[in-house]
Amino acid sequence: LIDTLGTRAQRALRRIYGPVRLHSLDRRLRSAGNPEGLTLDLFIQREAGFIVLSLILLALFILVGHPVYGVISAAVFSGWMYLWLLQALRARQSAIDRDIPDFLDVLAVVVRSGLSFRGALERVCENFGGPVSEEMLTTLNEMRLGVSRRDAFTAAKERCRSENVDTFVSALLQSEELGTPIGEALTAIVKEIRRERAQQVKRAASKAQPKVSLVASTTMVPGAIILMTGGMLYANRDVFSRLFGG
Repeated sequence: LIDTLGTRAQRALRRIYGPVRLHSLDRRLRSAGNPEGLTLDLFIQREAGFIVLSLILLALFILVGHPVYGVISAAVFSGWMYLWLLQALRARQSAIDRDIPDFLDVLAVVVRSGLSFRGALERVCENFGGPVSEEMLTTLNEMRLGVSRRDAFTAAKERCRSENVDTFVSALLQSEELGTPIGEALTAIVKEIRRERAQQVKRAASKAQPKVSLVASTTMVPGAIILMTGGMLYANRDVFSRLFGG
């Protein structure tokens, strides 16, 4: 239904966006791994459908005398696709940061067993799975098409938008320039990424602590107050009965 509503409106939305914003949106979609197989055209069509739906809901709520509800519904539905894309992008980046240390550990073992770097990377991608493997397979496909290793891995770094991937690509390209054996380089890269990952987890935990305290306060404090007040009233029930009874 949403895609059908957006079929005719997508052309107008494309003209409103312009080529620069469309290119930026396409980069975001690729960074999110094109979730649910959404290309730029399908995303624009679906977003246009949600905007049309938001306008319909706005008109209906105005007709029934509830314009505030209409404005709220229109705001939610018109921005729904961007909120969904932002959530998908964050989930993919989190999965990449979580998986890349283990991925590189396995890659280092396979490289030390005697395979070339490209062959080892392809072997690990076939058996590992996840967004890291998807990005590395895309990089391998680009190298098969004639893209240099530096350009292919730089493009992967731009797509992933991950500090750990940045560290991996920078160290890999530097080791290639210096002629360092790839197995030793991967071992050093894994140690550095695990150290950075530990710091990221600590930062995330420190950010989550105030939120946990806020949730605990808003849920426990009212209950404790009610319990204390109820206990006080029950303990002094005779006094209150004489006071109000008299």
